Amino acid sequence: MAKNILIDTGYWIALLNERDRHHATARVLEDDLSVHTLLIPWPTLFECVDTRLARRKDSVIRFKHLLLRPRTALVDDSPYRHKSLHFVLEETNHTLNLTDHIIRSMIQDVQLSIDAFVGFNPGDFYDVCAARGVDMLYRN
Repeated sequence: MAKNILIDTGYWIALLNERDRHHATARVLEDDLSVHTLLIPWPTLFECVDTRLARRKDSVIRFKHLLLRPRTALVDDSPYRHKSLHFVLEETNHTLNLTDHIIRSMIQDVQLSIDAFVGFNPGDFYDVCAARGVDMLYRN
């Protein structure tokens, strides 16, 4: 049965960069993910399509094809931006960046249909995935 899988930035970076330490895992996951709907949070695009990637045209073309798959959906982050920005700027006892907090907020949102999550920093997401019953497809 096809699932809705939320994808973090680290997966894309690992998949598109052969020198990334998670590249082999990302390649294996790529085959597994091909039958599922991939949910791509907008902030992950800002992190992934940086200057380094933009200069590697072959990677840009590959990423474009992945994003244009029929079973890929870009997830609007606007409902989560202000709360997440406030959190990362005001709370002092955390190590989350803005994108990670937005993704955590998406996972917590019961209005979003999320069955699984892929990311290579599972410690930042394990608690919210467990609380919501979202499967983590990769753990260290």
